[in-house]
Amino acid sequence: MTRRPRKLKPGSKLMVPLDALHPTQITVGGYHVAQKVHTTRRVPPEDRAAFLDRHRVHLVIGPEQALYVVDHHHWVRAWHDLGLTHVPGIVRTDVSEMDVRAFWRFMVANHLVHPYDEHGRRRPLTELPAGIHDMRDDPYRSLEAFVQLAGGYRKVKTAYPDFRWADYFRSHVPGPFDTPHHFAIALARAFRLAHAVGARDLPGYIGGLNC
Repeated sequence: MTRRPRKLKPGSKLMVPLDALHPTQITVGGYHVAQKVHTTRRVPPEDRAAFLDRHRVHLVIGPEQALYVVDHHHWVRAWHDLGLTHVPGIVRTDVSEMDVRAFWRFMVANHLVHPYDEHGRRRPLTELPAGIHDMRDDPYRSLEAFVQLAGGYRKVKTAYPDFRWADYFRSHVPGPFDTPHHFAIALARAFRLAHAVGARDLPGYIGGLNC
């Protein structure tokens, strides 16, 4: 009789092969990933392990012990681009005893999967990328990330506030902005829009600027 692997407790820490990780999102922001690549490169070698530990990849363990990333997609994509083979993870929950159908029902019900493409359109779960390297660039995810980092809105612990802000900017800031110059112009506009009345229902909204 085959023994089921021991179930891991929430908060368990482990090192995992980066190529074994499955995204639960279709997109990342390319500029935001590049910023994290730059940040990681600046860490002295002797401090690298501690730095990675502070940004552990949050994982759900699914059927057949498959590893699903549910937070820090941008960090893990940056580390992939840097050529790291193993990264530190932390277990959010282990539901490896579930069958595949029950697992995806659980993931959807608990807001642990967000299958929206680079145009903000919901896609079937079957279109989730197989690996970290397959995630596509959504420039509006970079836009919302840099607006938040600049203090345009507060970081809050609700389900996918970054996607809601990205979709807000998608509706109000026309692209493309596929060069640093165009992105900088779009970022200035998005920062102002983050304080507009039209954003008041978004998570982390701060309010009007005193200009």
